[in-house]
Amino acid sequence: MTRGKNLLFASIGEGALILLVGAIALVVRRPLIFASLGPTAYEMVEQPLARSARTYNIIVGHMAGLGAGFLSLWLLGAWHAPKVASAGFITSSRLWAVVLAVVITTAITLALKASQPASLSTSMLVSLGSMQTGLDALAIAIAVVIMAVAGEPVRRQFAKALLPRRDDH
Repeated sequence: MTRGKNLLFASIGEGALILLVGAIALVVRRPLIFASLGPTAYEMVEQPLARSARTYNIIVGHMAGLGAGFLSLWLLGAWHAPKVASAGFITSSRLWAVVLAVVITTAITLALKASQPASLSTSMLVSLGSMQTGLDALAIAIAVVIMAVAGEPVRRQFAKALLPRRDDH
């Protein structure tokens, strides 16, 4: 694939994945679109051969981040601390919740061979308070599954374009 063609198709591919999830969010009127989906779409399109771009890694990684975010809030009693985005500052309990969430997410994803860099963003969204309700958790889980399943054929197409053809040898 030429550089210009890749520029066009990669940009459209990533935009289409975000548009799909965003359109579903509009229809169901739930916050299915959030920051950690961007890097996930990027990896599926621009790094399709990477392990972290695979469906397993995406789903397990983000679910680990989601669970780690909630667990860290509970363990450190940070649930009711001011939410960073709305308060404009971070409290020590939120800071430690973020650190613990990142540590737990990393440990789980490495142990399960489900490394997914954007999963750290998911753990941070929760532990910073941006998405910390049960409905938020459901929205994250649904959006991640939609992205992973809808993005898999896109990822495979981009991966196929990167692999040498048999007649090229």
